[in-house]
Amino acid sequence: MPDSAHHMTNNMKKLKVTQKRIDANKRNGVLGAIAYREKQKARYEANPSFCAQCKIKLPQEKKNYKFCSSSCSATFNNTGRIKVPRTPCDFCSKPTLGKYCSRECAWESQKVYLDPTDAEQYKRIKKREISYRYLERRKKQTPPDANLQAIKQFYENCPEGHEVDHIIPISKGGLHTLENLQYLTIRENRKKSNKIIVD
Repeated sequence: MPDSAHHMTNNMKKLKVTQKRIDANKRNGVLGAIAYREKQKARYEANPSFCAQCKIKLPQEKKNYKFCSSSCSATFNNTGRIKVPRTPCDFCSKPTLGKYCSRECAWESQKVYLDPTDAEQYKRIKKREISYRYLERRKKQTPPDANLQAIKQFYENCPEGHEVDHIIPISKGGLHTLENLQYLTIRENRKKSNKIIVD
């Protein structure tokens, strides 16, 4: 047998894989990983990282982080920033960024500063307030699956001299849906008001 063939046969015998060799490799791999982790831990303990805000030592898995938490990050980054001063609400004196803290305060302030002799202005504000309350109530009575586009089209197609009316009024628990809408003349709508008409 040639020397090269004999050498190859010897190498194949040496490289023969057995279950014993596989198990030994696994054990060595696990032990090597444990040793590597211990070495990395000792190296980090010798030169640890600290949070830039609270100076607490960061855990090894966060060694490349600058802060220990988002709270520390926000506190650190907000230092020295100019904050918009809050001023008292013109009506209730609560701190706010604008003139009034809420829409309710804006409405109430208009009532307070209203000239009692100006009946038309009072009527206009009262009408606006009632309309706002109605719209808010209608919004709450609109189911999530309501066809808003069809409802809008229904309002746009209202004949002249008529108004859109809720068959079961919103104030009586009626829903703002297409099935609960109808056209009534202005006179009929005023006469019906918020009553439920049973045929």
